Amino acid sequence: MSKPSLRAFTVLIAITAILVSSPIQSIYAQAINGNAVQLSCNCFRLTEAVNTQSGSVWNNAQIDLSDPFDFTFDVYLGDIPGGADGIAFVLQPVSTLVGSTGGGLGYEGITPSLAMPIDTYNNGAGQGDIVADHVAIMANGSIDHNSIDNLAGPEIALVSGANIEDGLWHVMRVSWNPTTMVVDFYVDGSLRTTYTGDVITNIFGGDPNVFWGFTGSTGGLNNRQEFCFSIIPGLTASETEICQGETINFGDNSYSALGDVVAWDWVFGTGEVSAVSSPGDIAFPNAGTYWVTQTIEDAEGCDASDSIQVVVNPNPEAAFDVSEVCEGDETVFTDQSNVTPGSITGWNWDLGNGTTANSETTSTTFSSAGNFDATLIVSSNNGCVDTANATVTVFENPTANATHEATSLDVVFTTVLEAGEGAEWSIEDTTITGLDIVNYTFPDSGWYDITLTITNANGCTDVFQYSVFVEGVPEYEVPNVFTPNGDEFNERFQPYTYAMVEADMKIYNRWGRPVYKYSGLIPPVDVWGWDGNVNGGAQAATGTYYYILDLKGTDGNNFSEHGTVTLVR
Repeated sequence: MSKPSLRAFTVLIAITAILVSSPIQSIYAQAINGNAVQLSCNCFRLTEAVNTQSGSVWNNAQIDLSDPFDFTFDVYLGDIPGGADGIAFVLQPVSTLVGSTGGGLGYEGITPSLAMPIDTYNNGAGQGDIVADHVAIMANGSIDHNSIDNLAGPEIALVSGANIEDGLWHVMRVSWNPTTMVVDFYVDGSLRTTYTGDVITNIFGGDPNVFWGFTGSTGGLNNRQEFCFSIIPGLTASETEICQGETINFGDNSYSALGDVVAWDWVFGTGEVSAVSSPGDIAFPNAGTYWVTQTIEDAEGCDASDSIQVVVNPNPEAAFDVSEVCEGDETVFTDQSNVTPGSITGWNWDLGNGTTANSETTSTTFSSAGNFDATLIVSSNNGCVDTANATVTVFENPTANATHEATSLDVVFTTVLEAGEGAEWSIEDTTITGLDIVNYTFPDSGWYDITLTITNANGCTDVFQYSVFVEGVPEYEVPNVFTPNGDEFNERFQPYTYAMVEADMKIYNRWGRPVYKYSGLIPPVDVWGWDGNVNGGAQAATGTYYYILDLKGTDGNNFSEHGTVTLVR
């Protein structure tokens, strides 16, 4: 049989409250008596599995019962069910004593004393024993539960009622509160019995200074019986799961029943170590799982270790994509963050123009040109965060404008281009690119829609749209009056032709008689047309005349016109 590991030991006593730091003095100031032997730095055997043995381990330095104490020990009562006889924790004023063997549990006859026995043998109703392994609180070296020195109990040792001689280690805890005058006796974390009374006055005659010790014995039956002082690493950590780069505050609440803890050895798994009791904030720059180990050493050179697991979750890597844009365009922000292992679960956008969002992808419109600082904060499923920043450049749009000048159906369109700008004209179904001045001939008079698109060096555009009315030169014009009076103005009736090459013109008076006729190529304006004479002879009278006009254009098109003209002299 061997003592349990200190790790397991620590778990067993984790609920124990330590009321005083180290009332138990150095073990090397203890007296080891009878059959007792030291096994290790903090462990002792009181009896072998041999009949009629008795052993004790006593502290030669006194403790003061005016102060509280709370002691915890590992105890081993053997592996022989029905063996004998038991052990006891004892307070007494004599430095080196060992009591009787057998049922005396090594403390019988020690007086004055206060004992907390674990009795593994039933000595019968004559001593008030019970069948099961039991505990009690006894005074003045008495083993008789029927006597006035039986202060509390007997009660079964284990709350389950099982045999405590089970080959296992058990936790024995004894506490004293001088204010309430209460003695509590625990086994395996369960309060088994308690006593309230003025121990200092009623048992020790008013002297609070006592020695403490353990006793044990065997008789006609036996068991190996041992105990160990508590050496409890007190590793404390503010967190056990953090994000990469964060810190954990490590402290110490260690305890040793053998004296003060004097040395500490911390290993954090990151390559960093410490030799102080409370290292404080320790950083974990890389993600992963780490075992943090604390090893303590007390004043007697006894050591113990404890470890905890620290999980460092990876930080996400925040990133996003946004392109350079032109003012007024919608800008899309696309998250490109990642975390391994894990997933991105939260987004917090500040787009730089007063717009915020909490979605994976978002968008906004910048109404003016300039540089805007955008920020994305992402969080992972483990609550770790990272931040990405980027400057969004918004380019200025160009300004499109155009003017025009028309000469009949020929129109000249003009725009002013800045450096790096290009123009695209859309006129009817025609697209003209690259020119700041465009000459265009329209097929006919009317309204036409003109579109000018200006693109600058950054790819930003502006569009100018307007409509122009084109009034073309007519093919011919026919007057409705002429004055052949010799003043050299308006002397002839003749069509004004612009794109005509041939003419056939007949003029009639009101009775239908012809007064003028011409057919052929159109001569110069001063040699053709009706001069107001009847067929080149006498002057025609003032009045209204009827004409029939046929014209042939330069493009081969024919035009017919008829109407009246007034002759005025």
